[in-house]
Amino acid sequence: MKKNIISSVLFVGILFLISNISIINNKEAIQTMKLEKNNSTTLNKALESQNFKEENYYQYTEINYIDKENFINNINTLLALKYTTTEINDIFQNVNDKNISKILESPKLDLKNYYTIKNFEVEKIPRYEEYQQKNNCSLEEAVLKVNIGLDHNFYSEIHQATELNNYTVLVNKYNSLGNYEPQDLKSLSYNSKYQLRERAANAFEELISFAKLENVYIRPYSAYRSYEYQNTLYNKYVEKDGQELADTYSARPGHSEHQTGLAVDVWSEGYNYISENDAYWLQNNSYKYGFIIRYTQENQSITGYIAEPWHLRYVGKDIAEDIVDKNITFDEYYDLYLKN
Repeated sequence: MKKNIISSVLFVGILFLISNISIINNKEAIQTMKLEKNNSTTLNKALESQNFKEENYYQYTEINYIDKENFINNINTLLALKYTTTEINDIFQNVNDKNISKILESPKLDLKNYYTIKNFEVEKIPRYEEYQQKNNCSLEEAVLKVNIGLDHNFYSEIHQATELNNYTVLVNKYNSLGNYEPQDLKSLSYNSKYQLRERAANAFEELISFAKLENVYIRPYSAYRSYEYQNTLYNKYVEKDGQELADTYSARPGHSEHQTGLAVDVWSEGYNYISENDAYWLQNNSYKYGFIIRYTQENQSITGYIAEPWHLRYVGKDIAEDIVDKNITFDEYYDLYLKN
């Protein structure tokens, strides 16, 4: 009996000694790692960091270093999620910080088809894939259309528009201005009852002046409209034509570009409409003064509005020219180039 007890004690003692030797050896190994010079900046930064993980030693050497806050900790998280070092390099090279934050919070995702698509959003990946399958389109098109909101019916999913005072604020059937009122409205010289925000007003006066030099005479017939005014106008159209038809030519209150103080409707001088000749001139020249023709027949599926060759939206000269060159809607341009 005593012999068995002594044997057990000796066995436990040996295990304890081996365990302590292993711990000492591991500590020594880590210390050796930290003293070694290595060509990998990521590894050297990891060795200096409190977030260093011994099990990731060799993976650190394969990851390109980026000077970002919590970089080593984020690498550890991605490795724990089973991303390969190649995938991690692709993520940090091609994905914006907002998406990286979402990736760190999600189960492992297959992102290989998204690295070249700069405007994708991680949380919308299921919607992108559903839209692509339903519409048999490219992934790039699916991302763009879903980001605009086109996988939902108009007015069915509404967000608050951001940067309301920005000259590139986006308002459409998915983005609402709420009760926003611009603070820098300026009366137009043609008639003081028509107002635009100052830069837009100055640009419009310039447009009218140069148009006259080419025998094109246009005048404003609607500019800034308050939320209340748009509400009255829209309800009148609904009463007249019903909501479904009214929605094709009138914005619901809070969704009108006129409320931004950056949109103006024009008629040909002496007429209650825009002539074909004047509409053609505007199409080919308005961008030179910072305006775009916001609603065309070609982009109705995106904007939800019938063609309005009389509706000018101010976005600034550079952006207007870029939109015309790319032949895309402002909704698409905003998602691709402005929102981030």
